[in-house]
Amino acid sequence: MAIREDDAIEKFRQIISRVDPRLVLDRGDVRYVTEPYAGVEYGLRLGKAGALLFMPEADLTAPDWQDRLRTRFEAAKCYLEGFPHRD
Repeated sequence: MAIREDDAIEKFRQIISRVDPRLVLDRGDVRYVTEPYAGVEYGLRLGKAGALLFMPEADLTAPDWQDRLRTRFEAAKCYLEGFPHRD
């Protein structure tokens, strides 16, 4: 069952704001994909650092989706914090 991009964006925004309000979802980079795995590609920024990431559809549609997304966004935040800071 494919999740709509708008539904994924709404879920992302709910959880991102709880993890760290400095995280910014790049809505232009959100798209549903089926290959090689079903899920949603999305862009995430923290300051000047940014990355294109992937969220499995199973995480978005599971009954515990809030916990799953929080865990993934916390990991993404740690990843983005590891980029060198440039002025």
